[in-house]
Amino acid sequence: MARADINWCDVGGRIVVIDVARDIYLQLPQHLVEAFNALRHGGARADGPANRFETLARIGLCDADLGRPAEPSHITVPAQDGPSPATGDVERRPLATGAAIVRIIAMRLAVRLIPLRLLIRWVRRLQSRPSMPMKPGRVAARAALFVQARQLVPARDTCLPDSMALLHFLRSRNMSCRLVLGVRLDPFEAHCWVQDHDMILGDTHERVACFTPILQL
Repeated sequence: MARADINWCDVGGRIVVIDVARDIYLQLPQHLVEAFNALRHGGARADGPANRFETLARIGLCDADLGRPAEPSHITVPAQDGPSPATGDVERRPLATGAAIVRIIAMRLAVRLIPLRLLIRWVRRLQSRPSMPMKPGRVAARAALFVQARQLVPARDTCLPDSMALLHFLRSRNMSCRLVLGVRLDPFEAHCWVQDHDMILGDTHERVACFTPILQL
């Protein structure tokens, strides 16, 4: 079967792959896109040059026998941002703000020092903890507090560590949420954000809507 640490998505007919173990993104050339689509729809006996299918197996998109190709990512991006917190919900809370800043700084360091596969393993362990249903306003208020804390430690290109920090900040209160990685092309760009079932947290729909989700944790 396909490797468990391989995920892919279709961006306008082009196939983008994230290889978690190697911490890289790949865009399949057109001849491999055609071979992969033939394999998905025609099975192991799909027609085409054998070396193309062998390349797909080496990438990890199918097994050596060309069976059970990797399934695409089925992730829905919420159509709205989180609701605005009620007045007074985002007053200054030194302890909570400090906790958010500590998580932000720690995750920014962790992303520099720790391989992506280990960070993802940590996120999956974090997500294995029980969660409790929360009112949207409460979740939005805590996310808004995190955004305020993030503004105190500004930096560029920190969507991955900051999203991981937000995930941990929310899950520490047993709030349910998911970490999503997305990609876009022309030029290539990857982005990371946190979402609940029906709302985006700590980011905006306007920003994330131009990305195709490739991995959800």
